[in-house]
Amino acid sequence: MRSSMALSKSLLLLLLGFLCSSSTEAHVEFGFYNDTCPHAEAIVLDEMTRIIADDPKLAGSLLRMQFQDCFVRGCDASILLDSLNNNVAEKDDIPNKSLRGFGVIDRVKAKLEEACPGIVSCADIIAMAARDSVYLANGPYFPIQTGRRDGNKSEASDLMANLPPPTANITQLKAFFLQKNLTVKDLVVLSGAHTIGFSHCSSFSQRLYNFSGKGDTDPSLDMEYAEKLKRKCKPYDHDDMRTLVKMDPKSPRRFDLGYYKLVSEEKGLFTSDEALLHDPETRAYVERQAMASSAEEFFKDFGSSMVSMGKIGVLTHQKGEIRKKCAYNTNSKQVCRLFIIPFSRIQTKNSLARSKMRNTSVRCILMCVVLSSLSCVKSDLELDFYDKSCPTAEKMIFDYVKQHVPNAPSLAAALLRMHFHDCFVRGCDGSVLINSTRKHQAEKSALPNQSLRGFDFLDTVKSLVEAECPGVVSCADIIALVARDSVVAIGGPYWNVPTGRRDGLISRSSEASKELPAPTFDFTALRSSFSSKGLNLKDLVVLSGAHTVGVSHCQSFSNRLYNFTGKGDEDPSLDSFYAASLRKNKCKTPKDTTTIVEMDPGSFRTFDLGYYKHLLQRRGLFRSDAALATDAATKSAIIQLVNSPLEVFFKEFGLSMEKMGSIEVKTGSTGEIRKNCAVVNV
Repeated sequence: MRSSMALSKSLLLLLLGFLCSSSTEAHVEFGFYNDTCPHAEAIVLDEMTRIIADDPKLAGSLLRMQFQDCFVRGCDASILLDSLNNNVAEKDDIPNKSLRGFGVIDRVKAKLEEACPGIVSCADIIAMAARDSVYLANGPYFPIQTGRRDGNKSEASDLMANLPPPTANITQLKAFFLQKNLTVKDLVVLSGAHTIGFSHCSSFSQRLYNFSGKGDTDPSLDMEYAEKLKRKCKPYDHDDMRTLVKMDPKSPRRFDLGYYKLVSEEKGLFTSDEALLHDPETRAYVERQAMASSAEEFFKDFGSSMVSMGKIGVLTHQKGEIRKKCAYNTNSKQVCRLFIIPFSRIQTKNSLARSKMRNTSVRCILMCVVLSSLSCVKSDLELDFYDKSCPTAEKMIFDYVKQHVPNAPSLAAALLRMHFHDCFVRGCDGSVLINSTRKHQAEKSALPNQSLRGFDFLDTVKSLVEAECPGVVSCADIIALVARDSVVAIGGPYWNVPTGRRDGLISRSSEASKELPAPTFDFTALRSSFSSKGLNLKDLVVLSGAHTVGVSHCQSFSNRLYNFTGKGDEDPSLDSFYAASLRKNKCKTPKDTTTIVEMDPGSFRTFDLGYYKHLLQRRGLFRSDAALATDAATKSAIIQLVNSPLEVFFKEFGLSMEKMGSIEVKTGSTGEIRKNCAVVNV
């Protein structure tokens, strides 16, 4: 009897285990809400009918939103999440800056929450809204599977490796789609979504003005069409961020075969459109649809491919959640939304109020919204680390920088560079400040650091802080704070500088020579250098923007002018007129070691977008600058920055600087607090 009961119990457990394992298998299904919210799809269609009637252009935007969501972390509505403190979400990265329709999803979600609270996921709403947008643009209505749950993670750094850029060639496109288990047919069919909607000039302007880096037009683009586009899109014009171009000029609001006709006539707007003509399978499909008398085949294929795409990385059953609000996680206690603006632009007549703003979380306009159970992310470093041990430290540093840097703006670039050089060698530990001895060569003696300036400035700041709070504030934190405050002093952005770093005990010249990215680096070397420090391609592009201020010596780039390949030649990637000007007016001989040259001619004392504009004109001073334009992803990021408001660059720069400032920091009992920044404590 006992053994029989034990056997029955074992069988029951086995059965339960089987059922549990089966129930956690990720899948979506048709009619998922039939019992729990039977009118869900009707509610969405009804609301979408009103929305698209009011603004037909939203149809293309909402269709694009599902693409952007599914290709990054799967179809989990991560694209809707707001950025948090210490994290930039997908919606705030450059490729998604032009997305519209977030308010539409919120509006539809509110309707569904009224009818069926806590039932329908934001991920399913995106899928239904995209399908209905196609239908309301005179396209097909196709059944879609539902049952997705919402993800709770959204990171901008995931975009670059997952979203196919408009500059992608056919090999890259096929690789992106294969990575998501989509076929070559899915690629050519889903590209047909470009039959509705609009694009900003920045997504294709390189095809008009600088296709191969020589100021030329893409020869694969119909010349007559290219001239029409040039009348709309001016080269490197900020207004292009507001200029919209129809992807299908004849019928941008009608879902039809117009896109395929355009591509077959070499009038596809993007490089990725033209790329479809470079593969036998995709070309055959394009040409067949371009000649078709009916859209029946395309409509059927599109519905099928959309269903396939809608299954990418879905979360179901116990995975994920059903968000009450699509912009933030239901289970978060505090959602910290970070808005970074230059401190210099905070207007208040009360100087005491300005000091308080600077010394509290208001400095970056940090707003925490209380929700339910989890607190904001906290790293080993923290904001206002010295509030109790040295409460006046940050204000003293800021006041000293503000007093002296505006009178010598070139010092801002030098102090910012010092922070870079410190963090890339042994982490942000102040080791770049340590002096060499008779028996030991420190980092500052390495060739890349021999042109560093600002050591005396930092020593003075340290002495002021030591007089107020002896042995409390590290030299590593002083470097980080001075770099940020120097940028602010010349009109640049203000960003969070969490503190609590301790100073390192070791400084080796050999490590600086090995670890610091050189001005002669090509793209592969740059990517490897940044990746080794936990920084991604976006950080590489954004942090390189620091070259918008400051100067360099001729010796850092003279090989590009006089002996690029060792044959007395000029670097062909450098604009020839600019190269000639440098030789004539600045670096007159290959051995010039004293002449300095502005890294951003025309505004080298102003923190702006000038550096990126020069890159697009092939006028970056260093080979490492030019390298950023040799990769499709980084070049696209540069174009997006140039065509965005300055505040976008400011925000991205601040976030990447905060990230860089956390490289291999020493905290707690590791390291020390140096009394003199140039000497390790005895």
